Amino acid sequence: RLAAQLAPSEVARLRGVLDACPDPGAALARARGGETLDDVDFFELSRFVDALAALALGRLPAALAFPEFAVGDTLAATLAPGRTSRRTFYLADAYDPQLANARALEAKAQSRFDAARTRLAERVAAAVGLERIRDGEFFVMRDAYAEVALPPNVRVVREAATYVACELALDEATLATLAERERAAETVAEAEERVRARLSDAARMAAAQCEAAILALGELDRTLGRVAFAQRHRTCVPEVVARASIAFEAGRFLPLEASLGERGRPYAPISLDVEGVATLTGPNMGGKSAALRTCGFLAACVARGLPVPAERARIGLFDEIAWLGIAERAHDGALLSAFGREVVELRALLERGARRPLVLIDEFARTTSPREARALLIALLQRLRDAGACALAATHLAGIASQAGATHYAVVGLRDLPTPARAASSLDDALARIGAAMDYSLARIEDDAPPPSDAIALAALLGLDAALIARARAALSDRA
Repeated sequence: RLAAQLAPSEVARLRGVLDACPDPGAALARARGGETLDDVDFFELSRFVDALAALALGRLPAALAFPEFAVGDTLAATLAPGRTSRRTFYLADAYDPQLANARALEAKAQSRFDAARTRLAERVAAAVGLERIRDGEFFVMRDAYAEVALPPNVRVVREAATYVACELALDEATLATLAERERAAETVAEAEERVRARLSDAARMAAAQCEAAILALGELDRTLGRVAFAQRHRTCVPEVVARASIAFEAGRFLPLEASLGERGRPYAPISLDVEGVATLTGPNMGGKSAALRTCGFLAACVARGLPVPAERARIGLFDEIAWLGIAERAHDGALLSAFGREVVELRALLERGARRPLVLIDEFARTTSPREARALLIALLQRLRDAGACALAATHLAGIASQAGATHYAVVGLRDLPTPARAASSLDDALARIGAAMDYSLARIEDDAPPPSDAIALAALLGLDAALIARARAALSDRA
């Protein structure tokens, strides 16, 4: 509803304000504890109240249900004297007349010190024959003062064969003005600290309201993120069910859709309905792994409270979304084979004992003997079915569904592919031809015979040499 009510530009504006809004929670906690905040903290607080004003929470659609926070106006007024035209923060004189007076006295003391030091530098410069002496080191050539001592207010820093590096040493009159300036600076620092203490008290008084506003902004940020997701990805509101099942029409796995879009290739949504356990068969490169990831992605959207990228969806709220097979994680130091890693993952999955899991199984036990792999997969699906889990297993093995009591889906597969398949000119060409020839839709089949795998045709398309392809076809015919 919010995605329909709010213009995408307004959603982007609000999210931009939230992105730029600092979280002053740490500063508020220190203020609550009696600490005096520093200027950076006041700057963060001022940016925070600016964000509250820019969001204009009270004028957002009623469906958002976020109240206006009076703390914004109160704290903004307190911090206003310190705001500058560059949107920074400064302890302005307006905060305290004593601070203004102390700064004025400090400025006068600084002027007296600068004047005294200038007069001293002019006297020394005239004595050593220089036009002027700048702050820091200055140099006196040895041939100019071979027989004359340097003035008393000159300190030698280092010597070389042709020059002497020196610096100015302050005389007593100049030192007296320096001491006056330092006392004035201490007075300013004390006045500034009193102002900081008062501002910290104001922050402490507003802390409860500020913290409530922070929580509300977090909720707003989360809600607007969902709204932006819904607007960007053509989503629907799923029916969320208590049982372990997942069903959707024209569901999309957004990362893959985006990746294909960047390459100018079309994306084929899929439809599926899994109640309990199911198997998925089909050719290589037919999208079986993508179908598994689509299920996991849509289930994760529901778990995060997001609408789902599909035309319609009915999805359980799962306790766990687990991936098994084609292991993506290594067990460092375990020295396990691919099959061993899968078994370790399976053992951990079963030991966790989630009450309502979604288990996505991709070619489990593919690296061991087909006979034993088939037996293990059947036993696993039976175990998951008996436990009330929802599971989808992609496999090339035949006869799994009927033995495990599972629904059987199959990728429709290649269509209109020349036989023998002509090798593609490049990998991109091959992928484009495969994408054009492949029907990625999933069909529910009643018998347990998997469709042709099309592996030899795919190998030819991907450029495997013609002689090897011919031998493969001959071997396949001999076996048939």
